[in-house]
Amino acid sequence: MNIRSARVDQLAQRLARLTGEDVETALERAVEERLSRVAPPAPADRTAALDAFFERVSRMQVLDSRPVDEIVGYDGVGCRPDGSGYLRDHRLHHE
Repeated sequence: MNIRSARVDQLAQRLARLTGEDVETALERAVEERLSRVAPPAPADRTAALDAFFERVSRMQVLDSRPVDEIVGYDGVGCRPDGSGYLRDHRLHHE
């Protein structure tokens, strides 16, 4: 590996010494760790993360077994008991 910057070379050598890795491995892992903090995950990683999230959520205790619309207060056509709601409001704006 050819590192032109004396400062970068010193940092890489120090990291390798502290981790017990060779310089190339230490730099590879350092770059991967930094990328994981600043870059959005790759699609496969995002899919795996979402799968893990939904798996965790599916194991959670159900505190209220009512249907979501009933909890939120919407009827079968998307209206609240007072007659407002997405469908009614949406129709008013687009008719």
